[in-house]
Amino acid sequence: MSNSSLVNYTKISPNRTSPRNHKIDRITIHHMAGNLSVETCGNVFAPPSRQASSNYGIGSDGRVGMYVEEKDRSWCSSSGANDHRAVTIEVADDNNNPWHCSDAAMKTLVELCADICRRNGIAKLVYTGDTSGNLTMHKWFAATDCPGAFLENRFQWIADEVNKKLGISTAPAPAPKPQPAQPAGNQIVKDGQVHARNFASPGLMADGIRGANTKRAGIRALQQAMNLDYHAGLALDGIWGSKSERALGRHTVRRGETQYMVTALQILLMLKGYNPSGLENPGIFGSGTEAAVRKYQADHRLTVDGIAGYNTFKSLIQ
Repeated sequence: MSNSSLVNYTKISPNRTSPRNHKIDRITIHHMAGNLSVETCGNVFAPPSRQASSNYGIGSDGRVGMYVEEKDRSWCSSSGANDHRAVTIEVADDNNNPWHCSDAAMKTLVELCADICRRNGIAKLVYTGDTSGNLTMHKWFAATDCPGAFLENRFQWIADEVNKKLGISTAPAPAPKPQPAQPAGNQIVKDGQVHARNFASPGLMADGIRGANTKRAGIRALQQAMNLDYHAGLALDGIWGSKSERALGRHTVRRGETQYMVTALQILLMLKGYNPSGLENPGIFGSGTEAAVRKYQADHRLTVDGIAGYNTFKSLIQ
């Protein structure tokens, strides 16, 4: 079983099952929920504590990263049954709904899907709107918005463009089915849930409502960041216990710093409805994040210094 010749960067993740137990006959497209380079995406999937990966990633510049070889199953779609038979692809996008992807990324996505089909004997890429087709999306296997509105609305177009490259004519796409109205939630919280899901909580529903699962996702984000920055060795269980307490200790983050603790801080702020004006991976503590920290501290009767330390983090995870 071969890998794509389109790959520009390789960083194999430990988060995989080797070998896969099913012939490749599907492609599952995901979104990164952020404008990650293929190198940054590889770093996200590198720690064993992340418990997630994909076969490929595509940056906004159109470059391709490989994180799990095609002979192995990635841990990407919250479904072993799907991932054992699918090649999974993460695509970079912007940081906000509807999660727009660049033209370069979309062009490469079509080329990569066509390459996967050719090498694995997939005669035609079929999008049916459900799991009966061989072009699938994450949200069918877990409570998630992935692959985001932009990509989801283009799945039929992706299948058509791939099939053109495979030499297959395509019929006009049927009109999309109307979707039932969804209850409105806080958009900042919803965006934070998407970032939390991609950082440390696969399967988290992005509904804009701060419930028990969202609170646990905030703790998981902080545990993940302490593992990445401080090598804390914490289980990502969303439970704040003595080990998490000791790992946090006297650590602080402040303006000018770049680390995963800043990513966790930005996610925690968003999960409380405060906008840090962007999110990076690893996070960059800029003026927008400082302003959000100060506003949060003032609203919650904390010392207003713009520095996230023990008291601020403990308040954010409540």
